[in-house]
Amino acid sequence: MPKSKPRKKAVSKKKQARRAEHEINAMLSGETAYFSDEAEALLTSRGWISERDQPGGPDQGDAWYWMPSQLPAYLEEGEPVPTSIYPSSDSTFVSQLATPDGSVPPEAQTEYDSLDGLEADLDRLQAYRVPDGAWTVLNGGPSDEETPEDLIDSVAEEWELIAELIHFPYSDEGPRSFAAVEQAVQDGRLTEYAYRSVLAGRSGR
Repeated sequence: MPKSKPRKKAVSKKKQARRAEHEINAMLSGETAYFSDEAEALLTSRGWISERDQPGGPDQGDAWYWMPSQLPAYLEEGEPVPTSIYPSSDSTFVSQLATPDGSVPPEAQTEYDSLDGLEADLDRLQAYRVPDGAWTVLNGGPSDEETPEDLIDSVAEEWELIAELIHFPYSDEGPRSFAAVEQAVQDGRLTEYAYRSVLAGRSGR
């Protein structure tokens, strides 16, 4: 089996630091963590990945991620994040569009006074993709010899692995097919959470 090509981490920020900067509701609400069972039911029914399903759970409040907007993880600068939503109070919500570097410019963020207002905007949020010219994959993405199994063996951070597996150029059969991802789940080498995230991401491609 060919060795996975050397990989470059764009920024040494850890997952928690990235989420704290970009996604979790603690950014606006200090130490207060907000939860919404109604938003959880609505968003998961539409294919959003819930913080409640992420390893560790929603320890800093609810958040939901639209994995089809997730980018490959190895970029020139910064770390990519998917479009996300979180409750900013007991009845209000914030959405932040996917960005290639983890920043949240004002035009990427929208605040909603109610769950109904958020629901009315979900089609726009789900349709959004970072423009192709706004991001660059180092080395042009996976090599012709690299397989999904190689990625699973070499990418340590789960969110980065999810992004790589979403965007991998799968073949119809053989070691580069999606069957390799399914086998990794059966073998316990890929978590159910990561698998669900990859499926959600690829459903929008």
